[in-house]
Amino acid sequence: MLAFRPNRRPAPVRILTRLIFPCGNPPRRAGIDRSHCRAAFMRIVLLCAFVSPARAAVSDQTVPRQDPAAVEFFEKRVRPLLVSRCYNCHSANTNAKGGLRVDDRNGLLQGGGSGPAVVPGKPEESLLLQAVRHQGDVPKMPPKKQLTADEVDVLARWVKEGAAWPAVTANVTAGKPNPKYDALRKNHWAWQPLQESSPPAVRDGSWPAGTIDQYLLAALEAKGLRPVRDADKVVLIRRVTFDLTGLPPTPAEIDAFVSDGSPTAFEKVVDRLLGSPAFGERWGRHWLDVARYGESTGSSRNLPFPHAWRYRDYVIEALTRDKPYDQFIREQVAGDLLPAGSPAERQEHLVATGFLALGVKDVNQRFKVRFIMDNVDEQIDTVSRAVLATTVSCARCHDHKFDPVPQADYYALAGIFRSTDLCAGLRNKMGGGGLDYYDTDLLISLEPGSERAASREKVDAAKKAVAVARAEFQRLQNNPEGDEKTADGRPKRAVARQNFNRLQRELLDLTDPAANGAKVALGVRDAKDIGDTEIRIRGEAEKLGPVVPRGFLSLLQLPDQPKINPKQSGRLELAQWLTSAQNPLTSRVLVNRVWQHLFGEGLVKTVDNFGVTGDVPSHPGLLDHLAAGFVADGWSVKRLVRRVVLSRAYRLDSGTLEANFRVDPQNRLVWRHAPRRLDAEEIRDAVLAAAGTLDRVRPQGSPAQTLKVIELANNGPVARTLGDQARASTQRSLYLPLLRTLVPTSLEVFDFAEQGMVTGRRDTTTVATQALYLLNDPFVRRRSLELAERLVQAADLDDAARVQHAYRLTVGRGASTIEVERVLAFLAGYEPVAREVLAAAPSEPAPKPEVVASAAEATGADNAASKKPAPPVNPDEVIQGDAPIKEEVIRPRDARTAAWAGFCQVLFGTAEFRYLP
Repeated sequence: MLAFRPNRRPAPVRILTRLIFPCGNPPRRAGIDRSHCRAAFMRIVLLCAFVSPARAAVSDQTVPRQDPAAVEFFEKRVRPLLVSRCYNCHSANTNAKGGLRVDDRNGLLQGGGSGPAVVPGKPEESLLLQAVRHQGDVPKMPPKKQLTADEVDVLARWVKEGAAWPAVTANVTAGKPNPKYDALRKNHWAWQPLQESSPPAVRDGSWPAGTIDQYLLAALEAKGLRPVRDADKVVLIRRVTFDLTGLPPTPAEIDAFVSDGSPTAFEKVVDRLLGSPAFGERWGRHWLDVARYGESTGSSRNLPFPHAWRYRDYVIEALTRDKPYDQFIREQVAGDLLPAGSPAERQEHLVATGFLALGVKDVNQRFKVRFIMDNVDEQIDTVSRAVLATTVSCARCHDHKFDPVPQADYYALAGIFRSTDLCAGLRNKMGGGGLDYYDTDLLISLEPGSERAASREKVDAAKKAVAVARAEFQRLQNNPEGDEKTADGRPKRAVARQNFNRLQRELLDLTDPAANGAKVALGVRDAKDIGDTEIRIRGEAEKLGPVVPRGFLSLLQLPDQPKINPKQSGRLELAQWLTSAQNPLTSRVLVNRVWQHLFGEGLVKTVDNFGVTGDVPSHPGLLDHLAAGFVADGWSVKRLVRRVVLSRAYRLDSGTLEANFRVDPQNRLVWRHAPRRLDAEEIRDAVLAAAGTLDRVRPQGSPAQTLKVIELANNGPVARTLGDQARASTQRSLYLPLLRTLVPTSLEVFDFAEQGMVTGRRDTTTVATQALYLLNDPFVRRRSLELAERLVQAADLDDAARVQHAYRLTVGRGASTIEVERVLAFLAGYEPVAREVLAAAPSEPAPKPEVVASAAEATGADNAASKKPAPPVNPDEVIQGDAPIKEEVIRPRDARTAAWAGFCQVLFGTAEFRYLP
């Protein structure tokens, strides 16, 4: 059974969400803090109160100065003609067949799938006139009733005279001074240079283990507080092992640390964990949360990303090798533009740009320009929040209401990404089906020329066959003839659709580089058309305002800022600006993310928002001290993590002191170590580790890499197969198939990351479905049985020792005498009951009825092997129903094993297993 997540919110909803809940997402479940709601309400009030009147009006820069007579001719003769004869099929509010809009001048200039519809001053080159004259190879328009000669002459005159159109006016403040912004740039803490300071003096000089502790203890002493005692060794090694690797320590590792009495015992443990490949997997998963990693598009049409796993492996390897963070960011933003010392390094750089390609995609968008600008917005949002903790996308439609980010800054960045090809292997198409969305030209080749090339004759023949089949399907699509039956009783339209899908697959088999042995990835590259872009009035893709030069955010004016190369997109210079040692945000944000992962809460609680609506640092001096040290240490993440976990503060117990709690109930001063629940991956991996079945070998690829780029039904055969693979897998959780809306239940139920946007901090909830999962899910019951068999088969142990061993494998400590007695009594009472149940159960489970593939996915399957092809079904017309669920039968070998399995499942369900003190 799979758990589903809602699709990514539309852009206006996401923008409003950031304003109301600037720290990220709104609370997803009941139990919302009232203060949080009051703060959200006040932001709405402030938003309404401070929306000021416009300061200046500018015209649509794409419309040259118009002759009033030409505009009058358009309004009186041309617009009524377009409204009456074209709007029903080619407008934003009704339809946009062929991707063409005639209700917008830019829509006509950009055209649809066939190219520009209008070339001002050149009627002979305008496809619109060819279509209405029923000339050439373009579709004949209108299809049912041709325009009169007079109507055609009206359009021809209008195009010849320059295609006049009333200028679009809007209130834009580009380039205007803003005193509020100027004050924020000067005063808001996040946008000031790093303030290096000497660690403060403390009264208790014996307590600090380093400079981190001096900053923390000084703040505590200023409030008259003192830290709690240190954690015991068993608690400490379990904490640090999970924090650094996401896995539990083994009993042998616990024993070695507890028995090591040297002053460097803990330091040796930390160094061993930092050198482990598991560190790269654990901390790579943290970055994948920020990078909104997913293996499918999500949104209205969920299509797989078969090659996304290459980016996942790049991230893991980068964290394992401790790639400097500044280089890590440069490669992800502009890897294709960086020099490389070898072919392998070149491939690594190209794969890294998958960071910009793996976001949610609405491939069902009707208009290409909207598809492009929505993807640009998604890239701006990801880069700005992931690296700078700044909500730049709030300035898409207007100047940012809180932070000093004018709309011009947004479009300065948009010009950079507008000059970049998004190579996710996808194109947009309204109402597409089958492989319509797959575009092999939008893939990054890692080894050009390595694919098996099909003969030109075969490719040309296949293209011709596809063109003929497409034309026949389009002819029948809205034609009564399409309803006529063929000899086998199927509609001609359906037969034509099936024939087109088949020929389309055959052409892709010949031309798809991935299918022909090429090594490909998802990423970005500089576009053929490089240049600045216009402000979009009210954020609407077609409403063009003044052009804005490509550039960076004005809230940070760095010395010696790079100048954008006019022949390139500007991503290289953006990457250099982001990772400049003079940029205080990049290092502060990363240090804060590391602190949050190790202490449960960042020095700035809103890890993805350092703006005005975000939090302020609890220890600003410490934050800057760590950020400056991080840069000085060569941007090494491992050195930063090592420095933090070796602090005395990290080694504190999680117990409480009443006096401290009264003054600082939220532990903002770090007088104790905050307990935390294991995240979804840690819980699943810890279950496998306890059962002794965890596979630590990194797999090659992903289960998603074999999927065709066709729409995924949430309850179809592919979804069920992915769910079965996830339940059967014994590999680490970050290697499970992670397609959007199809996240495995073991991860979804414990608050897996939101895959639609930057997630620097996951939700932590306690809900009934978690208990039900631990009680009923086949994965948990199977691993409980495996742990039971591991215990029962330990011939050198008696039952009391087996109980002790079970506790050490699951919660890291031995059982108390009372606990041993209670467990033995439980086993003694359970075994006779289990014997009766097993005796009464059939030896083999009854066969389950065969599950038939859903009609929507059956259309994507190749029916060539069938004697009689299945009737094709339009996937847009299928009403999905719940598919039958196959229950996995888990049968212990005997009553004794069943009793131990019940006890092991109880341990997996305890709070002590799920929480770190």
